[in-house]
Amino acid sequence: MEETEANKKSRENVLKIGYCSLDELEEKVKAFRVMNQNASKKRYIITREPIVDSNGKIILQKAQEIDVSAAKLLRRHFKGDYVIKTFQPDEGIVIISDMDTPEGISFTMDIVTQIMNLGGGAYEGFIDRVDSFNDFIELLKKNLFPKLIIVGYIPKEKLQSETINFVRIKRIDNYIRVVELTHSAYKQQPYFPKMRQVAISQEDPKSWGRFVIEIIREYTRPYFVEEI
Repeated sequence: MEETEANKKSRENVLKIGYCSLDELEEKVKAFRVMNQNASKKRYIITREPIVDSNGKIILQKAQEIDVSAAKLLRRHFKGDYVIKTFQPDEGIVIISDMDTPEGISFTMDIVTQIMNLGGGAYEGFIDRVDSFNDFIELLKKNLFPKLIIVGYIPKEKLQSETINFVRIKRIDNYIRVVELTHSAYKQQPYFPKMRQVAISQEDPKSWGRFVIEIIREYTRPYFVEEI
């Protein structure tokens, strides 16, 4: 059955996972070189398919890492808006929200529903949920490497230890982006006031929409060397 235009649009790659323009790629390569000097989790970017010039000659092989010299080589052949299919390990979203209490379950499920609907459900494989920062640390030490953390519900009795665990995460990788949610019914005050905050209100049905927009904005925000 042929996919309708509406369905196609709902599954748009709003997080821009798997591709970037040459301009964006150059900025990432320069930023990663600086970031990798301080982070234990190393960032890199590789090709997902061979890149060929106008004569069909292969410039970069499939799965070749794109470093500064490779980016300069591409610049000789293509303009800044040329789109390249890429892979980088720091992709994905992790939701940290405890589900051991009724209010935690309700709040967490609302968050999961909103995140899973991104791109018409196209990002399921890029989204994980854990109950705590402690659980996240164990996954971070192994294979999980997200670009963005969403902080939802944490029980008050666990907040002190979880604050310590968050500091541990920032020591492992200081460049992971974080957004914290508050909720008019389940979580009136933020746990981490210095984080980027988004408030959800039961009286404001548009607040979830603003949350989704903020997630897309924060996820796709470029890495700029001058900010690092």
